Amino acid sequence: MNKNINIVIVGGGTAGWLTALTMNKISKDTNITLIESDEIGILGAGEGSTPNFSKLIKILDIDYFDFIKKTNSTHKLGISFENWNGDGKKYMHPFTSEHNEFDWTISNGKNIASEYLGYIFKNEIDINDVILSNKMAYENKTPSHMNMYGYHFDANSVANYLKELGEQRGIKRIEGIVDSFNKDNNNNINCIKLKSNESIDDVDFVFDCSGFNRLIIGKEYNTNWKSYEDKLLVNTAMPFFLPQFKTEINPYTRAIAMKYGWMWMIPLQHRWGCGYIFDDNYITSEEAKKEVEEFFGHDIETNRSIKFKAGRFEKTWQGNCIALGLSSGFTEPIEATSIFMAVNQLSLISEELIRKFLSGNSRIREEYNTAISTLNDDVCDFLQFHYFTKRSDTAFWKEYFFKSKKSSKLQRKINSWKVNVPKLLDFSYESFGLVNWLLVGIGLDFFKKNKFIESYRNYTIKEKIKEHHIKNINTISNTIKQSINEIDVLKNIK
Repeated sequence: MNKNINIVIVGGGTAGWLTALTMNKISKDTNITLIESDEIGILGAGEGSTPNFSKLIKILDIDYFDFIKKTNSTHKLGISFENWNGDGKKYMHPFTSEHNEFDWTISNGKNIASEYLGYIFKNEIDINDVILSNKMAYENKTPSHMNMYGYHFDANSVANYLKELGEQRGIKRIEGIVDSFNKDNNNNINCIKLKSNESIDDVDFVFDCSGFNRLIIGKEYNTNWKSYEDKLLVNTAMPFFLPQFKTEINPYTRAIAMKYGWMWMIPLQHRWGCGYIFDDNYITSEEAKKEVEEFFGHDIETNRSIKFKAGRFEKTWQGNCIALGLSSGFTEPIEATSIFMAVNQLSLISEELIRKFLSGNSRIREEYNTAISTLNDDVCDFLQFHYFTKRSDTAFWKEYFFKSKKSSKLQRKINSWKVNVPKLLDFSYESFGLVNWLLVGIGLDFFKKNKFIESYRNYTIKEKIKEHHIKNINTISNTIKQSINEIDVLKNIK
């Protein structure tokens, strides 16, 4: 195909406009049209992201200062999990980067995660003191000069910001509601009809960004669904807002364990975005609201509860259409993996890939579907692992580990970790790797610390670990001294 490719994106919001801007950036010979409806609107519940989102913002040549000012964004260094073991303690699952000396390796390239952790445990060192992201987060420092942060943002503001930018860059937006699709003999969509009787003809490729409506992959192609409901047991989210009442702004999300699930607290410049996510087999929305009010000591206003079913479509690319964002599936909000997966999907797509497919190479579609399915299943395992806590004050927490079904891959990990420390080979080609699983597992007190200490004691060149530790501590100390409080950075940007 030498002609321009006509790409149509169904649905706006963050996923839709990120897709439009990405295709506009990476494609030279494409015509991009996005269909969305002000009447339908967007869900607007998600307000956290991971570093792959902030990297994409840079790739799309979006001005850092302009983005933060117009979307009320703040920096995010990770997630603080509070009271997940029922002991009032907290742990950080941070974003790490190449700027952090705590990179788990030494000069000869050998991974020393277990040995270094053994050194830390043996000497009773606080793990927050040896991880740069943790130290910065809990001291409310901003890492804007480093490549180790995501954003907290107002979802509606971001969608409107990206839309305005997209239209400035020549992306055609059509206001309307999709009514039906025409497909050719190869089951590819070639025409999209709107309820206004307008039609978009000569369609070459489509992105389904219709959110939970799942208009194309779900309803038009009737794709098989793989449920995660037997693994991820929470099924209802009750979002609400609180005023920004603090004189400091935390550069991290708070994830606070409640009696039947957990509560997120996301700090924006003008408010907190919050929500209680729970299993409605144990409590009603009214009871959940009452529990939150008891936690804060005052009434809250909630507009609705959102029911969802965790899972994914077995194939997120059907015909000539790829589903992105909520339209492709959903796990739960705990690690901001919805937008994380959308950005990962976009990173695998190129104009060349689409042209090869349109020229008859359908094998590309199957390879893509296999890759995305595997990534989603690995994410599900990691999120499920967060719930394997020692908390037992309610039936929800007491029953979770035994009630939730483990994948064979997750069960192998659990069986291995009863006698061994986690190792790199446990996480080949997964979205979340050794460091992620280690820090969540340590926070949950899931691993046996004596196994790490044993690894350290059996290591032949212990002085290398001590040298590594001293260098790490010095780097962290110097970085903290050079960093500015989040609230001051935001004031300067404003």
